[in-house]
Amino acid sequence: MNVTASMALKLIPELLESQPVFLCIDDTMVPKFGKKFENASKLFDHAAHNGSNYLNGHCFVSLMLCIPVWNGRKVVYQAVPLGYRMWKKKKSKLELAASMVRQVMPEFCTKKNVVILCDSWYAKKDLVCVVNDYSNLDIICNARCDSVIYDPAPKPTGKRGRPAKHGRRLSVWDDFVLSDEKIGEYYTGVRRVLTNIFGAREVLAYVTSAGKDSGSRRLFFSTVFPEQLHVFCAWQEKAPLNQTGCSILRIRNKI
Repeated sequence: MNVTASMALKLIPELLESQPVFLCIDDTMVPKFGKKFENASKLFDHAAHNGSNYLNGHCFVSLMLCIPVWNGRKVVYQAVPLGYRMWKKKKSKLELAASMVRQVMPEFCTKKNVVILCDSWYAKKDLVCVVNDYSNLDIICNARCDSVIYDPAPKPTGKRGRPAKHGRRLSVWDDFVLSDEKIGEYYTGVRRVLTNIFGAREVLAYVTSAGKDSGSRRLFFSTVFPEQLHVFCAWQEKAPLNQTGCSILRIRNKI
């Protein structure tokens, strides 16, 4: 894993050295039709198409590195698989993912921004705590819309009693004002929040929706704050960099 990560980082062009790199975490299931395979077990798979949500097989946790490269005059991210770990139920998949990230992080000591990307299943304390161990590591994760989120703690009033640890509880439907224009394909709302997943650390909560006044909403947490966004101009490979820069400024002004 470390050798592959080191070789992949050397492929980043000099002009793109300031751009972030991404560590993508997910798991994949490999069905087995026999019953004599080592460590095979009955697994839940919400995407199974065999008439059941369960299959017999192996589950692997995967770690993938995405690095910026040039494709003509556009910046694209090239995906490089780093490694897989079989889930044997001795450790949780969250612990496996965290150990893989810790193993490769020494290779990123010279990178300013390393960002973990994961879905809502991995947005739990056993994984997100890794970002506290490295100054250049952040995380952007999808989260359940019913996740408990709060306003940041109010300033001390000077009155007697224990100060509040957080503000009022927030709703993704009532407390996030969506942007007037679409950013990419979605209307976006953002605010600083506290959530149990990150403890006392303030993070940004993003709510996205395809419709301004209707449609489902999705929730994301990010430890990346606006002052870091000036290096993220290469995120949208299909949009000119000036349009991407304008989107970043709109988000920054909204915060």
